[in-house]
This record gives sequence, structure tokens and C-alpha cells, in this order.
Amino acid sequence: MQKISILGDSILKGVQLDDNSRRYVISDELGFDAIAERAGLTVRNFSKFGCTITKAWSYVQNMFAKIDADLVFMDFGGNDCDFNWQAIAESPLDLHKPNTDYSEFVTTYGNLVSYMKARRALPVLSTLVPVQSDMYMDYICRTKGLDKAAITKWIANGNCVEHYQQMYSDAIRKVASDNEIPLVDIREAFREERNVKALMCADGIHPNKRGQRVIRDCFASFIDDYIAL
Repeated sequence: MQKISILGDSILKGVQLDDNSRRYVISDELGFDAIAERAGLTVRNFSKFGCTITKAWSYVQNMFAKIDADLVFMDFGGNDCDFNWQAIAESPLDLHKPNTDYSEFVTTYGNLVSYMKARRALPVLSTLVPVQSDMYMDYICRTKGLDKAAITKWIANGNCVEHYQQMYSDAIRKVASDNEIPLVDIREAFREERNVKALMCADGIHPNKRGQRVIRDCFASFIDDYIAL
């Protein structure tokens, strides 16, 4: 029986923002276990809240034996292209860089993919769920007590959140192409739904139940194609 491992951040962990408690909870709408079982595969999910590509690279080098998979489904970049919003609110006119520098992100993801391939595991990359920046800014400013006017000033100075996320998502696409490995285009699947906001939690970054079902369908479609090969 072939084994699947999932490596990612809170998106593939199944994290949602609960509308009532306003706390983050885990939902099973992704359905990875059911999809794998139906295909006669086993699956283990190693995704972690807040994980970046550099954290994943360190984890994999130390724990690959534990991962032990034929196929590794990966989704990183959402936290990498995010920013220190507290620092931005305090100094909106300063230069602020993403949590993981773009060049480091590309290089590290490439290293991670090469490491997997060298150990006969097939990496499968995923593009990023489209951030809803207006919802996200409202959420972080409200929950963290940040100066929204200051953050808006920084964004208006040419620092579009969507631009950074698109750039990192495009980098993922290129890493997959350069390494001739599969890519699951979750980003495009969300955009095909047209009303992306209806697929997102109130924080603008985590898919709600409807959004998680879109991811589930992408995963199921890939598995069906993979098994048919």
C-alpha cells in the first residue's frame, strides 16, 4: 500500500476561524483520510500552524524517516510572504520584508524538493489560497490592536499584500515546473468559484467549510489521476 504524507501550514492542517468563539479550530472538511482510504492509500498529515518553508526544511532533514512516504503533498508560502504587522504599524514608512525573503523561499523550496526526490518520494506542490486582504487587514488590526491607518499608509506606498502572495505562488509554480513534478492549482480552483470571499473565514486567509471542500476536490482529483497512471 502506498503512503502519502502531507506537509504544510494551517491551510492543510484544516484550521478555520470559528464564527462564534472567534478561535481557531480544526475542521475535517478537507477529508484527506477518506480520500486516501477510498484509493487504497494511507495518509499522514504533518502540517503545522504557522509553518514556513525554512521550518519545514529543517523538520524534513531531521524527521524524513518519520515521514516515510511515496508521495508528499506540500503547501508552503502563506506564512513566508506574510509580514510583521506590528512593526509595520509602528513604522509604516520603513522598509519591511516578508517573513521569508523571496530568494530564500525559492532556494529552500527547491532544496526541499530535491531532497524528497533523492529519497524516491514524489513531491506534489500546491499554489496558494488567494488572500482576501481587506478582510485580513480588518482582522489583524482588530484582534491585535494595530493602527490600521498606519498599515494602510504602508500598503498605499506600493506594498500590495496580494502582489506578494501572487509572487510567491508563481514561484511555487516555477519550482514545480523546473523540477518536473506535479502541481495542484488550488489558487485557480478558488478563483473559478468567482466569489472567493464566500469561501473564506472572517480572517481572510483561512478557507471556511466551503473553501476546504474546494481543496478536498483538488486533492481527490489529483489522487484519482495518480492512481490511474
